[in-house]
Amino acid sequence: MNKEKILKQMALILPAAFSCFLWATAIPTLKISYNLLNIPANDIFNRFVLAGIRFLLAGLLIGLYILIKEKKIMGLKSSQWKTVLIFGLLNTSLQYMFFYTGVGNTGAIKGVLIDTSKPLIVVILAHLLTQDDKINMNKIMGLIIGFAGIILANIDSAVGGGLNLDVSFMGEGTLILASLAYGFAVLYGKRAMQTMSSVMLNMYQMVFGSIILLGIGLVGAGGFNLMFNMQALLLLIYSAFLSAIAFVVWYGLIHKYNASSVTIYIFLIPVFGSIISSVIFPEESLSVFVVISLILMTISINLVNRNGQTKKGRMTYHEIKENSAS
Repeated sequence: MNKEKILKQMALILPAAFSCFLWATAIPTLKISYNLLNIPANDIFNRFVLAGIRFLLAGLLIGLYILIKEKKIMGLKSSQWKTVLIFGLLNTSLQYMFFYTGVGNTGAIKGVLIDTSKPLIVVILAHLLTQDDKINMNKIMGLIIGFAGIILANIDSAVGGGLNLDVSFMGEGTLILASLAYGFAVLYGKRAMQTMSSVMLNMYQMVFGSIILLGIGLVGAGGFNLMFNMQALLLLIYSAFLSAIAFVVWYGLIHKYNASSVTIYIFLIPVFGSIISSVIFPEESLSVFVVISLILMTISINLVNRNGQTKKGRMTYHEIKENSAS
């Protein structure tokens, strides 16, 4: 393998794994935050409120970054408002409303397994809605191995009674809807980034999407009931930072590469989460199954990306700007 090919692969592997690692740190961050704020698993509306504040802060942080770098924030063109609103509704409002509703009404292990169906959803939608991101045998095998790795990483809890076969719309149903919202958001966002950068798109969509999430949460919870101490406030700021960075990097990759080539890395999130949680929480030990799962994830990602990653003929946002100016 020559040096140029390795560098091209690293251009996807490193930022994608970095984004997934950041999202994995959100797992213990939110777990601690819920305990500090006294938000039980079934209190979905206060979870909406916390998520709304988190993503609103993330959007504002991205705006601050743009302001420092560019000295101004570009407004949206009339043709871009609809795009940003739809993307914010799919990627922030609906995805997280369905996700928190589902998590509050199903077991933790089953929630992890259904949530990591996102790569499968994206692969299917990309096959149906795009011309150059079709399903092949490598992708099928990669998805099967990836799901096997997720099951293996959670095998101790599943065997211990953490997995049951009960199904409900408010539990498993809404988690599937969250994955569908994410899948459509990925493909819609990919199209949207033909006319605006990942940074600009995510700033606006997070602000708009979070306002909807926050509004519904406040109405459902009967007002603002969260009492922040310094530790909870610091965790909120950290979660906003990680969301801002991870989403900008992630959608920058989705713009550059096939959607399936990027989203397959989502399989790493629960594995990274298990590793991080075992370090932070003494009661959560790291089993050999998690290590084997990480190996399976590596095989899975390699299989999905074996037939090439970059869409031929795709222009970057900056190339589009240059062409339109000339």
